[in-house]
Amino acid sequence: MDRCLLSFIVGIGISLLLPITNDNLILLSISAWAVLVGYWVPRARAVATAVVAIFCGISVTTATLNWQATQAERLLNSGTKQWLDVTVVEIPQVFSHHTRFIASIEVPQNGFFPAVLAQPKLQLSWYGDDAEQIQLGQRWRAEVALKGFRNYWNEGSRDYLATMQRRGIVARGTVSQGHLLAEKNGLRARLVRVFEQRDDGHQGILAALGIGVRELLSAEQQRDWQHNGLTHALAISGLHLSLVGWAGLMIGRVLVARLLGQRCSNAGLEQRSIHPLSLLVALSIAFGYAWLADFSIATLRALIMFAVIVVHRVLALNVSAWQLLLRTVAVLLLLDPLALLDAGFWLSVTALVTIFTTLWRWRSKGAVGKWQGLLRLQGMFLAVMAPLSLHWFGGVSVIAPAINVLVLPVISLWLLPLTLLGVVAELSYAHTFADNLWYLAALPMHVIAPFLSWTAEFSWSWWQPPFKLPLTALLAVMLVVLLPLSQRLLKAVLLLTVPLALSAWQVSRPRADDLYLHVLDVGQSQALVIERAGRAWLVDTAMGYDSGYNLAATVIEPFLQSRQLQLEAVWVSHRDRDHSGGVSYLQRKYPHISWFGALTPTPCEEGMEGRWNQINWKVLWPPRVAPQHTSSNNASCVLWFQYGQFTFLLPGDIEFGAERHIAEANGFRPADVMVAPHHGSKTSSGWLMLKQVRPSLILISNGEHKGFNFPHRYTTQRYRHLQRRWFNTKDHGQLSVVSDGQGWQLLLPMAQKRLRKLYHLGD
Repeated sequence: MDRCLLSFIVGIGISLLLPITNDNLILLSISAWAVLVGYWVPRARAVATAVVAIFCGISVTTATLNWQATQAERLLNSGTKQWLDVTVVEIPQVFSHHTRFIASIEVPQNGFFPAVLAQPKLQLSWYGDDAEQIQLGQRWRAEVALKGFRNYWNEGSRDYLATMQRRGIVARGTVSQGHLLAEKNGLRARLVRVFEQRDDGHQGILAALGIGVRELLSAEQQRDWQHNGLTHALAISGLHLSLVGWAGLMIGRVLVARLLGQRCSNAGLEQRSIHPLSLLVALSIAFGYAWLADFSIATLRALIMFAVIVVHRVLALNVSAWQLLLRTVAVLLLLDPLALLDAGFWLSVTALVTIFTTLWRWRSKGAVGKWQGLLRLQGMFLAVMAPLSLHWFGGVSVIAPAINVLVLPVISLWLLPLTLLGVVAELSYAHTFADNLWYLAALPMHVIAPFLSWTAEFSWSWWQPPFKLPLTALLAVMLVVLLPLSQRLLKAVLLLTVPLALSAWQVSRPRADDLYLHVLDVGQSQALVIERAGRAWLVDTAMGYDSGYNLAATVIEPFLQSRQLQLEAVWVSHRDRDHSGGVSYLQRKYPHISWFGALTPTPCEEGMEGRWNQINWKVLWPPRVAPQHTSSNNASCVLWFQYGQFTFLLPGDIEFGAERHIAEANGFRPADVMVAPHHGSKTSSGWLMLKQVRPSLILISNGEHKGFNFPHRYTTQRYRHLQRRWFNTKDHGQLSVVSDGQGWQLLLPMAQKRLRKLYHLGD
């Protein structure tokens, strides 16, 4: 059985890597042949069973992805605007100009969503004053314009589409108008409003522990708890469910004993056994706690594990801890196959592996004192979980073991029980009693909160390496820590030398002399990176929004970190936000780099030239005195670069007017590669420019935008007429050209990843 479960898990993992064009009929045929072979050849039965289990895992994941794709397709094909009845399922996020909220479709139109399946969710934005009244639990009839999700396909970029699929959100949209249907006064919505009305400064902590709502935490609280390694204590996960389950077991024993004691003799009590019934009561209480937390990802994961343990205990099944972990993971992935995309899933599984491994070692080495054992366990957590924290969060809390030993007992024995008792009292309409309980629960926070703020200020409390450590080094740390080596000295040497050697090799390896021109996928905006020998120039900073979101933080910076590049200068072609939206962020993040172009002390002027990193550059436009009535686009800085025999042109957003001025004055210099001006609009890439530049390859930075629909067909017709090949970021993601100074070639680093079936919702 356990081998089949392991094969099933492997199948789910494989299914996330399958291409869009996979043929399920082929997989079904292979599975059928495996069954026949297993039937006729007994020795091959184990292999045949494993093949069938792998196919089952692939089928479960494929069915989930196809169901989400069907939901998204039917919603998006319903027209530009449609009326939907939705329920707000998360606390809305309020920005300066709009409110963003997550809503489930309460009453599906035309009845095309099966009732047995979870209702699809939407990420909606509502601009205007009407959005201020949106609250958790409300039902609205809203007119929405929907569109699909799209990843930014670059090295180092966040996998946004996978995150949305993981949360069951199938589309995003904008609300133009809406009517409130009902204040759905559910228990959880009522508790959220109660916690929002508290003003003691700790209501966010109480809400996180009581009902799993972390949106009420301030940014300072989130930072303090993260830097002290206590973020896991704010998620209703295994620790909380275990404590609630243990309390439920105690309550269950009392209730079952009293109930059976009135009807049975002592012999009858022994025969019926109080323990299994008590476990079922504990499971019911844990289920209620998870329901209050709205079955969040971490909570559902912990509840499934608790349920698997209860079932094994009730049925008196004797299995090892590793078998229990395997069966729990299999059940979780059966119910939620996309859990493999969640960092929390891997953190939870790794934490359990750490606990099992540590306890096994203690048993093999004799008894260990409770405090000594607790310290050892926290040390193991730091050593094993640090690589995952570095990989997903970019840092690790060095003081987490000491802080957890000091603070977790207070949370477990005081804060959590009193908070939950207050929740029960509030649900029973004992408002004053609930307030008193929450007041008592928050008393230790008057000491703990300043202490956490103080420790979080230490520069070494949250360690962030100066460069992104390679995944191989991080995995090496985990393996060395978990391997059961008997010689401590040998293990200490390996623990220090293996990751350091891999990291040193990754950082100090000789950089090739090749030049790279990267056209990043930043949607309907532009950001170009010129890379050579570990150093980088950035041309344009992509889009920035009024909400504070900017692509410099989410795309450009992760790209530089992924390729371990040292940014030395930034050129801003012109003032438009789609080219300059990340200027303020990058100026704060990189205060010592050089700045040129618009919005900087060194504006672009025709005739400027220089040499950087063995690359010659020259400014072709604009002149010191620009022609009258020059638009923002036509004021763009036009840059020409040469590395050996390889040349390329970056013309910003210039249009026909500027192109004609340049062509008739000094003329364009020939270039092997040209980035299309103005994202491939119909008012750019004119005949004069194309005939003078004569590019062999044209790269276009554009995204999904129905209003522009770039590149325009007139522009691409001119490219085809001149027999020039062109590629755009909308269809291919990041575009990279590499040259050794003589020849050059185009690289599409994200092409294979984009073809996985996991991403067929987006493009």
